[in-house]
Amino acid sequence: MRQVLSWRFVAALGALVALTLLISALFVGRDTVARVAEHRGPTSRRADLIAIVLDTDSDGFALRDDGTTRGRLTLRTHENRTVTIFPGTPGTSTCDDVEQAAKCAILAETLGDTVVSFALVPMSANFQVELPAIVELSGGYAQLVSGWQVPYAPVIDRSRCDSPAESFSEFLRLVGRHHRSLYSFGPGEITAVTC
Repeated sequence: MRQVLSWRFVAALGALVALTLLISALFVGRDTVARVAEHRGPTSRRADLIAIVLDTDSDGFALRDDGTTRGRLTLRTHENRTVTIFPGTPGTSTCDDVEQAAKCAILAETLGDTVVSFALVPMSANFQVELPAIVELSGGYAQLVSGWQVPYAPVIDRSRCDSPAESFSEFLRLVGRHHRSLYSFGPGEITAVTC
């Protein structure tokens, strides 16, 4: 007859008990594992698509209180590209009327042709979009306060801000988040800041 409690079986049980005690010791008196691992602050999203909206077609489109969409919105952009935002897509809008977004621009993180996350923002008369403050510059992208990562120019014009800063990193240290960034559609990048 075969022995039920072999030394390997007892060692495996001991390892499971030790692992359970270790996890319990690490999280006793703390939030759950899910809360500890939860991301705090705005989600970082890279803007794969930044375009001027020329025309819209809405099918019951609206933004819910939880930041996701209801209905569908199809946009035609200045690049002659059609983009559809489906129900349940996370997004924001600072445009006056989302269904009549023809005076807006779209920033979108895409996966192929699918919009994963978006922001609709108002256009200015000179083909620029005013975006939130820049937190840092890294790898050719400006990280904005809102979590969006947007391409930036090699030299960002700071002349609209009264700051003695000699570099952009010094400007960010002195001014902090008390500025707005300007994205220009000509070069396709953030070219200036305004205070």
